[in-house]
Amino acid sequence: MKITEIEIFPVSIPTITPYFVSSGTLTAANSIVIRLHTDTGLYGIGDTSPSPLFSEESPQSVISTIRDYLAPAIEGMNPLELERVHQRMDAAIKANSFAKAAIGIALYDLLGKHFDVPAYQLMGGLVRDEFPLLWPLMGGDAETNVREAQDAMKRGYRSVMIKVGHNEPDIEVERVAAVRKTIGDKCVLIPDANQGWSPQVAIQCIRRMEPYNVAWVEQPVPRWDLDGMVKVREATGALISADESLCSTYDAMALVKSGAVDVVSVKLQKSEGLLKAKKIAAITEAANIPIFINSMIETGGSVAASLQFAASTPNVVPYTAALMSTQRLQDDILTPGSLAIDGPTIRVTDRPGLGIELDEAKLSKYAA
Repeated sequence: MKITEIEIFPVSIPTITPYFVSSGTLTAANSIVIRLHTDTGLYGIGDTSPSPLFSEESPQSVISTIRDYLAPAIEGMNPLELERVHQRMDAAIKANSFAKAAIGIALYDLLGKHFDVPAYQLMGGLVRDEFPLLWPLMGGDAETNVREAQDAMKRGYRSVMIKVGHNEPDIEVERVAAVRKTIGDKCVLIPDANQGWSPQVAIQCIRRMEPYNVAWVEQPVPRWDLDGMVKVREATGALISADESLCSTYDAMALVKSGAVDVVSVKLQKSEGLLKAKKIAAITEAANIPIFINSMIETGGSVAASLQFAASTPNVVPYTAALMSTQRLQDDILTPGSLAIDGPTIRVTDRPGLGIELDEAKLSKYAA
């Protein structure tokens, strides 16, 4: 079996409401969907959602990287040789994890179809077959967040994430307090600063948020500031999580050695896909650090891949998972039933590969 061609489909699907984060406002999932074809007629689906607000990559750069560097580098290779394919991609161009993730995800979809098994069977087998979903509060003020939280609770959600780091500290603490009052004591509440604070401001804010029983605080300081993360962790009583600071196995080792975190947030797209994400998981499992499955503002192919990873990874946080990205979009590019979402729960299917199919009409409708 040989890789013959990569089809590229850029799409843009609006969010249901604007999504406020510390670095700006998001209004759409801008995804690059691919089909990785082979000479046997089988193909794998890959999906990645680069955003300049989160990374150095954009939809345009991902298209160029796949078309001009990665596709020529791996054409003719055996897709069963996952390590060699990743080595070839890394030799062709450095970094560019979002572009490489599209191919890394497509390879597992293809291999699952080739062996007629779900992708999770190729990554250690099933550990957990369903996950409760987390609901992200997308507004930037307390009043909006309260309405969103009330609606989420009515729909059965029992965990929420609130984006902080883009307002003055008093406002951010007020928002967290208002949401906790709304959702009650038993629901999970995670503030995510998306690198929005200095260590000093982070310590001030987190100490004031601690009475509201936050599960952890995600990425309080810039991703490069591990010393700052350590200071925040040592000066507060809250658990600290890394998101943007974790993009590779090297990052995972640095975080473990520094003692900077209690939890890590894994996104397949910043980890170059499933193969390298599983290596990150092994490092964090050895350090007894749990994984929170997180997502970009992304379309269904990425969600399906993250679900396969979560289902086969022992140290994934069991009570909540950010596998709901399609629910904050006005539509998706998968055929109905591809994702087994029932209210606030997502389940793993036993279909081969990622268990999904692309909706050709939607690919055309949302072409970017």
